[in-house]
Amino acid sequence: MTDPTTARTWLDAERATLISTCAYTAAHGWPGHTTRLAATLFRYLDAGGHYPDTLVIDTHARHAARHAGDPGAEACALTQLGIIYWEQNHYGHAADHLAHAFAICREIGDRSGEARALTHLGIVYWQQGHYQQAADHLEQALTLTREISDPDGEALALTCLGLVYWRQGHYQQATDHLEQALTLTREIGHRDGEASALTILGVVYWKTAHYQQAAQQLQQALTLSPIGGNPLGEARALEGLGLVYPGQGHYQQATKHHLQALTLFRELGDRSGEARALNGLGETLHATGQLHEARNQHTTALTLATQIGDRYEQARAHNGIAHTYNATGKAAQQARHHWHQALAIYTKLSVPEAEDVHAHLATLDQAADDDGH
Repeated sequence: MTDPTTARTWLDAERATLISTCAYTAAHGWPGHTTRLAATLFRYLDAGGHYPDTLVIDTHARHAARHAGDPGAEACALTQLGIIYWEQNHYGHAADHLAHAFAICREIGDRSGEARALTHLGIVYWQQGHYQQAADHLEQALTLTREISDPDGEALALTCLGLVYWRQGHYQQATDHLEQALTLTREIGHRDGEASALTILGVVYWKTAHYQQAAQQLQQALTLSPIGGNPLGEARALEGLGLVYPGQGHYQQATKHHLQALTLFRELGDRSGEARALNGLGETLHATGQLHEARNQHTTALTLATQIGDRYEQARAHNGIAHTYNATGKAAQQARHHWHQALAIYTKLSVPEAEDVHAHLATLDQAADDDGH
């Protein structure tokens, strides 16, 4: 194989055979073949969104490793299963597998495996809205990766910390960590990692109203993701651009990008991504006066986010629904209900969005007082 595209084409053609090989070697006394093949194929399968195949292969690898008495290989399989469960929004399963992998790695002195499990545990905690736990795990992982000179792991930990700091409203810290991650990913030629850091950096710029810089970062990420065979990265970059374009007055482009992201997230079975895209679409529709359709998108997002336990997107959906009711000028009670729901969640998460919702409620209360007089 002389280039990544040729290699990926071969892997796509042989994927079914490779899965069968993992099953066969696990059942016929060649556990090392199963575990090594599972570890080798993981990045390709994960980046390509082949989650059911990855679950099959890594389940075989875990059983083969336990049968062979190879705790290192078992921890690797557990970590990879944890990552896939996270990407499929099964956060409890993900945390259990990653915690088990971490315990094994610590026991056998596998510091690289320990850092990898810690990093992904951190991102699972982030997804559940446990931001301080997420930051603690990721800081530990970052320290470990630097001690053992693992630039790939270091870049991932930095990127994930950028995500946590962005959500907490610590935008300068987020930017600093993401720029460090970008430097590392470019040095080691990790395109997927570079695209991920660019996407989150773009969202940070969007949050701080630097729309031109945000669009530049996200366009770069969007260009990189298909090259790396990474549909999830592509969906996230599209979603990010959908957020940025309304700030530049490009509402039609924003709608188009949210819809493209929504299609990809649904194809991949990423319900958290789907909820994010629906909320983004709702916000764009609201900005163009399509209140009923906007409310429908937010309501669907709320259902999804509640099902999977994504509290941030639940609050965002409530906030969006409240805005659509408030814009009619005739549904203050419904707006107040949904803003109270959003405020309760945002406050528990300790995110800056709580202040905005609190201000909206204060405005509603003031209007009610004025009407009463």
